[in-house]
Amino acid sequence: MVDYSDKWLGLAGAGFGFSAIGGVGVYQINLFCMDGKPVPIRALVVGKRLGATLQAETAHAVCLMTGIRSADGFTEISSNGVDWALSLGVKADSFLKSGSKVARALVELAAHSGNWAAHETAKKLVQGMMGDFELTPKAPSFILLPTPVALGVGAGIYYEWQTLSKVGTDVAWDYLKPRWRLSEEGGRVILKMKGIPEPDGATLNFHIRENVWGADNLLRFATPPRRDGEHMLTGSVQNGLLCDPQRGLKDGFDLSSRVPVGKTTIGMLSVDKNSEVEKNADVSIGVSVCKGRINIYRWESDDYATVRADGTGKFSRAVTVGWQD
Repeated sequence: MVDYSDKWLGLAGAGFGFSAIGGVGVYQINLFCMDGKPVPIRALVVGKRLGATLQAETAHAVCLMTGIRSADGFTEISSNGVDWALSLGVKADSFLKSGSKVARALVELAAHSGNWAAHETAKKLVQGMMGDFELTPKAPSFILLPTPVALGVGAGIYYEWQTLSKVGTDVAWDYLKPRWRLSEEGGRVILKMKGIPEPDGATLNFHIRENVWGADNLLRFATPPRRDGEHMLTGSVQNGLLCDPQRGLKDGFDLSSRVPVGKTTIGMLSVDKNSEVEKNADVSIGVSVCKGRINIYRWESDDYATVRADGTGKFSRAVTVGWQD
């Protein structure tokens, strides 16, 4: 009997939520456990050189990960080698032809909700892949290979070096950069952020920076009983979106409910806490995502947006509302 509790399967291609990021070398994919676990692992495949299969409109690829029993069981797996077709030799043509029928079935399975990877059709494909590629059953490993829906589409995925990384890791943040904007909803200024490379339910700590010459100021927000306020704001992540559970927001973070009470000015040779914040003025702000609870950043916005501060310093209106990088 094949043990499917440590095997995960994902599809890359049109219609399966795959995305190319930063060129053709980075792909995001959902990996489903073949023993029926309902929640997939969001991962990235990063390669130095990929061929034409994933770029073809009607072509698809399968990613098989083995030797991992839970999402906590890995952060990164590397694979090195020549293109898979050369490594298979005479098997390549026959594998593509036989795999085409199974690929069509996988496409149909993946069109339905739920864990399609636990279906018997998917398990038959994996049994063949394990034998053809001589994957070690227990060691963490993965392979990405084409399964064209129609014969003659795509020749193969050529690679020199590939890494499979779980979102939420430093590698994921190196390649996936969120986008952000401000919006006005019900008289509130809402910070929106999408494309966050963190799993669902993760905590996201971030700073709001004031755009000034030199090092940006960090705004401090009222957090009783501390009189001088706290720089760090805390939200959560769902489907790659910033959420604000304290205010019941599933898409966005309510900045208007957090009142700025001061700012920290960072100079060449000094760091001063300044109790003064702008009032009745436009303020240019940026966002920095913290690494845990420390002031080391995983990501800092390159662009700034503008908010209007009222007579108390609270953000009362979004002046810039377009998506920023």
